[in-house]
Amino acid sequence: MKRLWILPALLVVAMALNATAEPPPQAAAAKILNKWLGTWKSHTVLKPAAWSPTSQELSGTSKSVWILDGRFQETSSRSGQHETREIHRYDSGSRKYHKWTFDSDGSHSFWIGEWDEATLTMTWKYVDFGAGIEGKIVDRFISDGKYESTVILKDRAGAVLLHIRAEHARTRKQDE
Repeated sequence: MKRLWILPALLVVAMALNATAEPPPQAAAAKILNKWLGTWKSHTVLKPAAWSPTSQELSGTSKSVWILDGRFQETSSRSGQHETREIHRYDSGSRKYHKWTFDSDGSHSFWIGEWDEATLTMTWKYVDFGAGIEGKIVDRFISDGKYESTVILKDRAGAVLLHIRAEHARTRKQDE
């Protein structure tokens, strides 16, 4: 009877060790998302298209960090009054990357990405849930602290709805 206290004590110690343990190591494929970590300045050009009939130039900032024990990456972006949140992750089941975007104008989207190591390019394909839109984002890394993005959305007939080109330069690198 005197040794019955050992089991609860061991459980408490195990729970305490688990609570202070390091987050699980990332799969090699998930580490690709580390390329986006840090604080970035962006210069964006909206080219004439159905949703943006006149060309516009914008500048903004973004910050990407790991959240939820390193299982997801969150990016917060701001350009003028427009704010965007993105959540990224690597899905080991499908061996693809996932991106959810949420904008301050109420829009949201879901994308599936594939990494090409040879060209240092992530190609995100828009997942259409019945709206009749086809889309692609291409993020190409020029160097460790610079990448460029192209976003193109088209309707069923192939008309360009949105065409964006952006250049991103890291201003501060996060701990990897």
